[in-house]
Amino acid sequence: MNSKSPESPYRSIVLQLGEALHNSASACGYAADLHEVEQTVGLARGYGDISSAIALRIAKASNKNPVEVASLIMSKMTVPAYVKLVSKENGFINFHIDRNAFPGLVLPGILEQKQRYVRSCMGSGKKAIVEYPSVNPVHPWHVGQVRSALLGDCMANIMEGCGYTTERIDYIDDLGLQVAEVIWGWMHPGSLKGYIDDQSLRSIDLLLGLAHPTISNAESGGAKRVDYIIGEIYVAVNKYMKDHPIEDQIKELLKRMEQQGTDEAKLSRKIAGYYVMAEYETAFAYSMYHSALIWESDIIRERMLDKALEKLRSSSIVKVAEDEKYRGCLVIDFNQVKNLPEEFKGLKEDVKVLVRSNGIPNYLAKDIAFHMWKFGVIESPFKYTQFIEKQPNGKPLYTTGAEGAPMGFGNADKAVNTIDSRQSYEQALVKLALEATGYAERASGFKHLSYGIVELESGALAGRKGTWIGYTADDLLREAREKAMSLIGERFSLSEGEKASIANDIALSAIKFEFLKLSCEKKLVFSWSRALNFEGNSGPYCEYMHARAIRILESSGIDAAELNGAGLSCLDSEAEFELIKKLSVARDTLEKACREYKPNVIVEYVGELALLFGKFYEQKPVLKAATGEEKAARLALVACFAIVMGEMLTMCGISPVHRM
Repeated sequence: MNSKSPESPYRSIVLQLGEALHNSASACGYAADLHEVEQTVGLARGYGDISSAIALRIAKASNKNPVEVASLIMSKMTVPAYVKLVSKENGFINFHIDRNAFPGLVLPGILEQKQRYVRSCMGSGKKAIVEYPSVNPVHPWHVGQVRSALLGDCMANIMEGCGYTTERIDYIDDLGLQVAEVIWGWMHPGSLKGYIDDQSLRSIDLLLGLAHPTISNAESGGAKRVDYIIGEIYVAVNKYMKDHPIEDQIKELLKRMEQQGTDEAKLSRKIAGYYVMAEYETAFAYSMYHSALIWESDIIRERMLDKALEKLRSSSIVKVAEDEKYRGCLVIDFNQVKNLPEEFKGLKEDVKVLVRSNGIPNYLAKDIAFHMWKFGVIESPFKYTQFIEKQPNGKPLYTTGAEGAPMGFGNADKAVNTIDSRQSYEQALVKLALEATGYAERASGFKHLSYGIVELESGALAGRKGTWIGYTADDLLREAREKAMSLIGERFSLSEGEKASIANDIALSAIKFEFLKLSCEKKLVFSWSRALNFEGNSGPYCEYMHARAIRILESSGIDAAELNGAGLSCLDSEAEFELIKKLSVARDTLEKACREYKPNVIVEYVGELALLFGKFYEQKPVLKAATGEEKAARLALVACFAIVMGEMLTMCGISPVHRM
């Protein structure tokens, strides 16, 4: 791809109209910045095709009537030839695009550039790290964690589509309190009798004898996958804790886990390794892949926390507390932070603990160190080996460890974390720490992609209680596949293998569309009926429209490469114009989703594009068009839709199908 993509048709029109408005406003004696004028130009809703609010801005600043200002600006404006009419309405200046000219401004570029038409170079030369889902390795992914994983994967696709070199990182917390609870259960299986089924207890004994986490169901002695066994242990230990006071034992175990070389540290890494290998069976089923695994135990071993705390201490915002409540703890003192953000003012306490008085760092301290590595503030100490030699996408998955060789991961310009909104305060503290230690420019590239929690229609998900059982990512995909297969039925003369492949793609499209279409900040109440909706505004409907376009092109007998965009002026109906207008803003939509960190912007676009194509297809026959010119032009439009829809589906993590 060129270092700079050509302007999209829509953006080109905005720039031209912005310049025309700026020149006219200046001729009328109104001072206006060209960039500010361009910001007032956008797609119209109700009047014209594109409108500008420049007259309203000028009128407000000069205390004049906006209608009169609009009239004066219009009287001195020279507009491009493709603008058929200029009108005003309530102070807005509206531009009506020539229906015959517009197709020629849009479609040839799509036919020539193909996928490059959608993609952008706005992030060219920059690196982005997207961290997801970074779940605690204590139970299989449940539907709440599906949201985190899908958001991260889609955001990484979007940033890659905008030219960023993108690293997909999965952070493995093998030293957390929840992992300590699992390890306690693993070490005391006899205590869990009556709290866990016998098959899982037998599996623990078999797993302990394995040297490497590449474990199959057969090796584990049963049909249960390792992450499910771990999840059952986690639930069982939490039930056991209600009847037996073992909290102090678990705290002591956690302390031993964080000491390098102990049996407990080795065991926690081993068990977490089993979990991660199983986790990737789910990730791969959802067509999600990563670049590298970063382990919390490696952050501790490489003394990254010490390096981070040294930088924090040098800024004077970190101190050892002397008050009775936090005596001996290492804390962030908000009173020492210059230009303290409003969100940290007026809190009940003016400190935040990083390291407890017993010397154990909390999650925040390790997260600050991790992000200093992400942004290159701390020189990378990690060594890497291959955890999985070849993922289904053909690329290896690397992992940090005690052995291996340095690699170029980290030192990014942007870092995006998909973590639910309950962690917003902690994430804001990470950014504050970066800013307070003199890395404000790096901190500006930090983004917490906060999302609302996922709840079941019957209530909240709770890992300790095991409410994820029956609502795992695997359950969801299995149900969706079964429904998709029943819908395919005998519609096509395909082999069972081909049907299964199409059903899998349709199932994934249904799930991903449903989970991604909602604004991140909104709570998602999980519903089987909505997640598996195959009608209307859904992933399968979008897949169907894309497949229909491909089928039309195949049935035409014309090689898509022969479509050159000639004779497009006959595409002047409302249905054709609205579809072309939506195609014209594809790259602008992608860039908006990237700038604003909003994957739902892409999903909304895909849904709207599919609906517009459906209207066009119903109203305008393609293969049976009245004239050869109309047929060729409509085939060009179909080809352009297929290109853009296919690329946008890919951005959502959805594999476009060619037959449905």
